[in-house]
Amino acid sequence: MTNLTKHSWTDEIYNRLTTLIPKKTGIACFDFDNTLIRNDFGEKIMDQIIRENLTFLPTDLSPYFRDKKLWKDHTKLSLAEKEHLIWEEYAFQLKEFGVERGYRWTCFLFQGLSKEDYYEISRRAWKRVNLPEDESGVFPQVEMKDLIQFLYHHNWQVYIVTASPEPGIAAIAHHFPVLESNVIGMRQTLNAQEKYTHELIEPYTYGEGKVKAIEERIGHYPDLVFGDSFNDYPMLTKAKEFGVAIDKGDPEFVKACSAKGILIQPYFTYQTLTK
Repeated sequence: MTNLTKHSWTDEIYNRLTTLIPKKTGIACFDFDNTLIRNDFGEKIMDQIIRENLTFLPTDLSPYFRDKKLWKDHTKLSLAEKEHLIWEEYAFQLKEFGVERGYRWTCFLFQGLSKEDYYEISRRAWKRVNLPEDESGVFPQVEMKDLIQFLYHHNWQVYIVTASPEPGIAAIAHHFPVLESNVIGMRQTLNAQEKYTHELIEPYTYGEGKVKAIEERIGHYPDLVFGDSFNDYPMLTKAKEFGVAIDKGDPEFVKACSAKGILIQPYFTYQTLTK
């Protein structure tokens, strides 16, 4: 794409992007959920695993729940019970211990998967929820997809840096398109059978962990950074040129970003995009 279409970009951000990007090559890092895409795909992968009845998980899931007895053998629970209880426990973790702890708790759901299994589940989830004609669907933001093409035209490197599971996002990264190897997200250890375990590999890509992962895996701070929440704030402050905060209605996030000179982009106007 030789020109960047303005769409819903603010005048200031559009002008700065179209001035900077053609002048130099650089690195751009995008958060994924609610930034590069509309809505949250990480939770849709969780939902897909639950919908498929926890097929890959061990029978005993008691270490991950308050009700140890009930989860000693999850095969005795109906699918409806599992769905209700898992989302209930997730909500409890988020409320009682905060977003990062809640996200970390979810990693047990991805154990037992091979990389191939992970990719297949993620792609089944994407096929189910990629509904550009529905505002509640999950799909690429038009502005961001066009921006990535504009960056590539000018020989920039593009990365996704997400708190969602790395294999799950890598599986559908070609839709944007971003190289699978340029997806940096939640990683888990592999066992001797090349199946993922419940154990996270640090740094976990949340908050300051995103910055540490960039330092370790890219080796340079990005020139441009895009994010939508306090999870992205440390990464946004490291942008060498400028960061862009997507304003979804959190005044404290907007205030903190503005104080650091991070540009504020109102949440993009809903518009459909061809699958």
